[in-house]
Amino acid sequence: MKSLRTLAACAAALCGSFSFAALPGEPDYIPVQIHQTEEATFPRSLVIDGIKSGAATVAIAIDDNGHLADYLVTGYSKPAFGDQAVAAIKKWKFEPARIHGAPRNSKADLTFRFELEGVVVVTMSAVSNIELIHNKIAPGADSYTACTLSQLDRIPNPTKIVNPVYPAQLARSSRGGHVLVEFYIDEQGRVRMPSVNPETIEANEELAAVAVTAVSQWHFDPPLSRGRAVLVLAQQDFSFKPGAP
Repeated sequence: MKSLRTLAACAAALCGSFSFAALPGEPDYIPVQIHQTEEATFPRSLVIDGIKSGAATVAIAIDDNGHLADYLVTGYSKPAFGDQAVAAIKKWKFEPARIHGAPRNSKADLTFRFELEGVVVVTMSAVSNIELIHNKIAPGADSYTACTLSQLDRIPNPTKIVNPVYPAQLARSSRGGHVLVEFYIDEQGRVRMPSVNPETIEANEELAAVAVTAVSQWHFDPPLSRGRAVLVLAQQDFSFKPGAP
């Protein structure tokens, strides 16, 4: 029987509507817990081709009930590595992130490192995937990773923008601030995985929630790089000013 392994994901919090007081001795923020009940396996199809190692990165969204709400393959050295990573993730169990003791939707970035001899190592860093794609993959390899805005032919044109609904009570109060939402735009122009960091949630959970809710409804023309539709990582900064929705 496979042993149950638990992984604490460095997750970014998503929507949350209310604040709760933390219990005595309980941390303000507890990241999503991942129980790897099924290990990712090395793709057999690649063994025949002489491939001995590879990697894939997957962004996952976990809802406040601990269910896998969405996933997005953001990079791989070979497509089969991404497929195997997703197949394993779909069988895993999750415990939701908690903020002030209350469960919250959250996002985490997982990097899978495959070795033909040995185990598959899973880490929480998307940076390691970028390093692998650019530095350790031979030229011409069938690799893929999310683009940055600077790599696009042009900035994607928004076809649908929904403004955040600034709660009247907050607008009339002295509270305001900045919320930076990070999200992917996929090959069809859809927004995927909008999130903010835990520090933003801690500073102003209500404004973070309305910003993420708005961005999740946006849509763009497909982002293009050298004429091809690609996945791109983007950010949007919102400034909420008291008394001026």
